[in-house]
Amino acid sequence: MQKNNITTQYRVELKEKILKVSMQEFQKNGIKAVKMDDIANKLLISKRTLYELYANKEELLYEGLKKIEEAYDEHMVEFSSSPENGVMEVIIEFYRIQMAKLSEINPLFFSELHKYTRIISYLDSKRRERDSKSDSFFEKGIKEGYFRADADYGIISEIANYAVQGIMEEKLYQKYTPRRVFRNALLLFIRGLCTDKGLMIIDSKLHA
Repeated sequence: MQKNNITTQYRVELKEKILKVSMQEFQKNGIKAVKMDDIANKLLISKRTLYELYANKEELLYEGLKKIEEAYDEHMVEFSSSPENGVMEVIIEFYRIQMAKLSEINPLFFSELHKYTRIISYLDSKRRERDSKSDSFFEKGIKEGYFRADADYGIISEIANYAVQGIMEEKLYQKYTPRRVFRNALLLFIRGLCTDKGLMIIDSKLHA
């Protein structure tokens, strides 16, 4: 019985390790460039062991992305639940994470994701879920006096999404430091949404 428990625990830990290493490789080199053989060699395990746990690259990519997205959601829930963090701190944290992601991940990773229908479907579902939550987030910011009531936040969110995509495709994080890109993204996308009350907070953060 104890042996079975150890074996089960080992498999769970190995699956976690495979996901972590695989996503690091995919995000560093692009998805196409990384073969299942490369992952097995990197982890010093047999291809047979790898295929027993993950049938193919798409399954590995899907499970790895799910883990990353769920960890991000958990972080944002925990961050926004802290009494120290109001709507301004939350939106700044959101953009900080997005800019960090763009500076750390090979653009090929994002472009090659589109070859996987199941993964794109999952990410679209996540986006719709988050868009729904962002509506209530902006409503809260308006009620608390931080955000302007005359802005169309649906349109603004779409423009911001396209801008982030442009930052990624043009590799601005290679031309400028991530901190500089982040600061100017805040100026462009957040400052224009703020009331005087919100501006006081955003300006204090930008000059910190």
